[in-house]
Amino acid sequence: MNRALILFILPAFFACSEPDLYAGMPDHVKQRHVALEGAHNFRDLGGYATQDGRKVRWGRFYRSDALGDLTDDDVTAMGELGIKLVCDFRSAEEKAEAPDRLPSDPAPEVMELPISVEGADLNVLKDRILSGDLEGVDLGQLLVDGNRAFVTKFVDRYARLLERVQHEESLPALVHCTGGKDRAGMASALILRTLGVPEEIVFEDFLLTNHYTKQHIEQLLLIIRFASLFRTDPDEVRPILGVERAYLEAGFDEIRKQFGSFDSFRRDALGVSDEELVVFRAMALE
Repeated sequence: MNRALILFILPAFFACSEPDLYAGMPDHVKQRHVALEGAHNFRDLGGYATQDGRKVRWGRFYRSDALGDLTDDDVTAMGELGIKLVCDFRSAEEKAEAPDRLPSDPAPEVMELPISVEGADLNVLKDRILSGDLEGVDLGQLLVDGNRAFVTKFVDRYARLLERVQHEESLPALVHCTGGKDRAGMASALILRTLGVPEEIVFEDFLLTNHYTKQHIEQLLLIIRFASLFRTDPDEVRPILGVERAYLEAGFDEIRKQFGSFDSFRRDALGVSDEELVVFRAMALE
């Protein structure tokens, strides 16, 4: 059986056999998930408690994976969320390969904040994975290094994001990339920490990707196993499809190393002053 036929047959098989996504999932994890057919990791950042006893407002900040496979019903559902700003962290190549499908009436503003980490080109990695050529590649370490780069080399992208989401006219806002877990994961973490959500809860939100994408990841791993003609061990690929605490932790450790504290990073790198922070929290928390 050739690779093209395998890639055609396996998704149809999974569509017939997929179990209940929410089986065993905690209520709060179900509540924040926006169930869409064409996006697996679309969710609301609302409801998290802050250190001063308030909570992030629901329906103000969303995060998601790629939006190119949204169905017509998905686009309608997304339109009902009233999203005004879409912050896209994908590279030009990623966007050309899978253009977003977005509501058109009204259409949200798209803010392009491209991030491409050296050594993590998705097309190159895809070719290497399918050919079984992963010798010398540590996929987990790529994501550890990537999270460090997010808060150093690419911090200006996140500063631009924080500048925009402080304004009511930009909300609700959505941050997204291809997997909705690394670049968008850091964006979500920085928003939540800026709003005063404790770091431990931010890590818990980061790891929720593994809840929402578990079935999708298992499907991809089986497809990769067949499409690579059994040359690629799925366990070698698993680190780059999901998330581990160590990935985001590397970014936050780098923040402490470079700035001493998150507050210093927030002021000096993200450009959110103490006065702006008070206004932002008053708007975004309840």
